[in-house]
Amino acid sequence: MSRFSTVRFSLKARLMFIIGSITALLMLAISVGILSQWRTMIVGNLRQNAEGVTRAIAISLTDAFLYGDEEDPPLEDLLERYIRNYTSTITGIAHIAVIDNSGRILAHSDHAQFGRVVTDSLVVASGRTDRLITAILESPYHGWVIEAVQPLRIGGKRWGVVRVAFSAEPARAEIRTLFILLVTLTSLVTTVTLLVLYLLIGRLTDSLHELVLLMDRTGLEADEPVPVPRRNDEVGFLLQHFGLLRQRLSQSRRELLSVHAQIARAERLASIGRLASGVAHEINNPLHGIKNCLYAIEREPDNRKQIITYLPLIREGMEYIETVVQKLLGFARQQPASMQDVNLPEVLSKVLRLLDYNIRRKRTTCSLTVDPDVPIIRGDPQLLSEVMMNLVLNAVDAVEDGGLIALRCARAGEHRVSIHVQDNGAGIPEEHLARIFDPFFTTKGPKEGTGLGLSVALGVVETHGGTIRVSSTPGHGSTFVVELPVGEERS
Repeated sequence: MSRFSTVRFSLKARLMFIIGSITALLMLAISVGILSQWRTMIVGNLRQNAEGVTRAIAISLTDAFLYGDEEDPPLEDLLERYIRNYTSTITGIAHIAVIDNSGRILAHSDHAQFGRVVTDSLVVASGRTDRLITAILESPYHGWVIEAVQPLRIGGKRWGVVRVAFSAEPARAEIRTLFILLVTLTSLVTTVTLLVLYLLIGRLTDSLHELVLLMDRTGLEADEPVPVPRRNDEVGFLLQHFGLLRQRLSQSRRELLSVHAQIARAERLASIGRLASGVAHEINNPLHGIKNCLYAIEREPDNRKQIITYLPLIREGMEYIETVVQKLLGFARQQPASMQDVNLPEVLSKVLRLLDYNIRRKRTTCSLTVDPDVPIIRGDPQLLSEVMMNLVLNAVDAVEDGGLIALRCARAGEHRVSIHVQDNGAGIPEEHLARIFDPFFTTKGPKEGTGLGLSVALGVVETHGGTIRVSSTPGHGSTFVVELPVGEERS
């Protein structure tokens, strides 16, 4: 549940981040475009206004230069009067300056600037052209201004230039207000988009959460019906097909269990056949002893001492036969799967006792090593006995007379137990290693094996949550390793 919550949050956050980022970038690009257009338009209008006013002022000042010497007031006073008139009647003028050809200020709206020589780049540039020049500058007194410089010239005579500065702060404030408005609009649109996305994606992930809950409630071991919510969208279509898939899985499971049971029965019968000769020998020996005892008693029915001696031997032989038959019936009896605590060393010991004759018949040395810290596992003792029986029988078949078989049961980490079945037989060719667990694959003769033993063993071990692996070197033997989880891991 917590894992799905993390995945759901990650998916929602990822989608919101991607779509939110795209929305924010698009809004930012649109806002920058709008702001750039508005700024260009505002500055363009400011320049046009500055150029028009400056040209009008330049015309009046040119007249002042033309007739200044003929009128009573001196030229400087006349220029000062014109400047005062313009600054008082035209809104937005920061200052006006009349500069002669040498760069000296002849008149200025600020009397303190009178007579100062100006050599900045704008005045220098205006000296090389007869066209009006504008520039946006930052003034230490008026802030940002747009200055227009118009040469004072008629025909071939040039008296200097008029320099008019218009305050650009209102335009700057307008641009700043527009910027704040666009940022606010971008943030608002992005926030609303993220909110809508959060709600829509939340509905989608909630539907996926329902689907995951249905998956969690669907197990191969349970056939009870699971209600599937009805929806009229793609998620509903997915839920509907999940329900159909679950029905197909349930049907396939029933068919698989039926086939697996048939295979297991066939392998059990084959294993019983392989044990028949050993069991027959185990029974024949005590039977011959019993027959000899009965024959002796029949010959001397009045020999009480002999009868007292032979009766315990007869009873011992019959008990031995009963034990052998019970072990065989216990292995052959069809029992339902039952998960319980299993002591693996005891299972291995019982298997070796049952196969004692098969092992002794080939004069094979079989050893069992058990580590002291092997824990109890959870499993079906009957099925696990069949797995061990199959692996040991295969090892017995693989070795020559006088061969060696070694079994070892040990821990394999904190939550696993391993059983090693090693022999020094002929080994398995490399081309057969990948197929030894396939059903009906066998390298034995027609009457020596069915090819189902390892396949059934693999199915049993995987049902218990374990694994089987094999390593083999031709001519040096094979090692099968079965790993099973301990009870705590499966609980």
